Amino acid sequence: MSVNRSKKNRRGQMTLPFILLVGGIIVEIAIAGSFVAYFLSTSGYGERLSIRATAAANSGIRDAMVRVAQNKEFTEQACGDPYAYSFPVGEDSVAVDVCRTSDFGDSKYTYTVESLGYAGSRQKKLVARILVDKITGHTQLESVSEEAIE
Repeated sequence: MSVNRSKKNRRGQMTLPFILLVGGIIVEIAIAGSFVAYFLSTSGYGERLSIRATAAANSGIRDAMVRVAQNKEFTEQACGDPYAYSFPVGEDSVAVDVCRTSDFGDSKYTYTVESLGYAGSRQKKLVARILVDKITGHTQLESVSEEAIE
């Protein structure tokens, strides 16, 4: 009888380590899956913020164009001053610096517009050149480029 009892006791000895091993593997897979899901969702969120910051900076350029079109002698403070005016764009914001950089003879002004869009933790800086006819006030967007933020 003692031989029979010892065999019954040995059968259950491997069950606990097996369950712990399988449970540990399942927990590791779940943790790895949650890290992958987190990083994928944050990378998409960062892309959305970047697009929103670009849209806000674009809004700043359009606003400056309207202000210059309404007043062709429009200039804010001296060129290079830290962002002359700012305004909200939905949940985001934009800071704009408008500077008249040169005159083309008697007929046109050239304005440089620096627009810095903020969306969450992202920032985008767009720089535009605008030509304005001195007589008619006709405003023309010459170029827009993205620049590195210093």
